[in-house]
Amino acid sequence: MKNLSLMKQTKLSGKSTSTKRSLFSVTLFALATLLFSSCAEDSEMLTDDSALIEKIDTASKEDVSLNNVPSTNAFSGDLADSFAESAEFAAGLGYKVAINTDNAERAEAKTAVYFNLRGELLEDRREKAKKRRHRCFKFQLPITFFMPDSTSITVNEKGDWVLLKEWYVQHPDSTERPSVIFPVNIILADTTVQTLLDIDELIEVKKACKEARDKIKCFSLVLPISYTMADATTITVTTRDEFHLIREWHIANPAIREKGSLNYPVEILFKDGTTKAINDAVEMRAEKESCKG
Repeated sequence: MKNLSLMKQTKLSGKSTSTKRSLFSVTLFALATLLFSSCAEDSEMLTDDSALIEKIDTASKEDVSLNNVPSTNAFSGDLADSFAESAEFAAGLGYKVAINTDNAERAEAKTAVYFNLRGELLEDRREKAKKRRHRCFKFQLPITFFMPDSTSITVNEKGDWVLLKEWYVQHPDSTERPSVIFPVNIILADTTVQTLLDIDELIEVKKACKEARDKIKCFSLVLPISYTMADATTITVTTRDEFHLIREWHIANPAIREKGSLNYPVEILFKDGTTKAINDAVEMRAEKESCKG
């Protein structure tokens, strides 16, 4: 009897083990299926961003307050250099948000970005969008901006662009945009560093970028050079790094927006290694026009 009882227990135990194994296998299979489905859905969502953006673009939309767009971290991340101007809502699809930027690195200042119903930034892979958000160059940080109240804000790293947005949150009635304090250094795609002396040179670089032309100036100033500032002080620049002395003068004199005058004669260096003496502003202007041609 004891042996018979023992045999029954052994059979039951074996059956229990087999059942456990089957349940474990089913559970493992279900978990794997769930994970695979989740990954597939994530992948599908990623590849469908542009399709959803097209639907939002073509759908009828209503203007909504920016506060209606679900909370998102996009404007403290990839869009740290941009600020939202207005928003539209496409029912059941998502949001189209018009943005602007004070970052002249961008090919276009104004463009649009898109968010799904959860407030997640959609990846816009369309060629036109890529061109609008394309970076023509990179600023060699730090760079400094004059704000409308004559205070200054310095961007030391990428995340500091939010400081400009924060200023406007604190000054909601201000509509004037900040201005870059020149000279500034920019880094081109080929890692060449170029010094821009004023807004005109920045505009020319941006124009060259849009037209896919060579963005490197055809000549540069041979150092040392000197500038006479609006208060009659003279600043001498002997190396590229010393251009910061001019920026610092402007920061110390926020009420004076007039730029310093380059003292002539100067010598310019062309890309082919040749040099030329420039005796006055008229000759300099002629060389710049010739460079554009």
